[in-house]
Amino acid sequence: MKSYVLSGLWLCGAFAAHADDGSYNLKLTGTIVAETCNVDASSETQTVRLGQFSTADFPTVGSTSRSAPLPITLTGCTQNITGGQVWFTGTADSDDPSLLALSDTGMGADAQMATGVAVQILDGSQSPVSINNTHSAVYPLHAGDNVLTFNLRYMSTKSQVTAGNATAVMYFDLQYQ
Repeated sequence: MKSYVLSGLWLCGAFAAHADDGSYNLKLTGTIVAETCNVDASSETQTVRLGQFSTADFPTVGSTSRSAPLPITLTGCTQNITGGQVWFTGTADSDDPSLLALSDTGMGADAQMATGVAVQILDGSQSPVSINNTHSAVYPLHAGDNVLTFNLRYMSTKSQVTAGNATAVMYFDLQYQ
């Protein structure tokens, strides 16, 4: 299996001058991988708009909203790639740790964050994917360009949902086979 780091190949330099002999020290670091794909720029930073819902849309714990797509576009996958695994990380909801917790909206003192809901991740077959998952299905990939499709939706975690902003932040990591 090969790992892919979203930040790509890092080239870091550190310079230290020696006054006595005029020499310089340059340190370079990086990674060479056998098989990989590139994450398309449109997938690196996304804003997924889940929509606006009424608190009445969540009458019981486990009620869900309609979902919105979260595509992850991979380009230039090398010839020997056959599959990939995806891990999503972020702050887990305190009532249901498989869900992504809502986070501070950063919208000022007057903005209130919704309560009693969290974000559920679904794979392309609409099966739940836990946040901070330690295991991942292997999603088929082929040489060239690929799109891994996931979906996001709100799920109620309490019997009473309160109105407010419902934003969250998560990250994904990829590993190739």
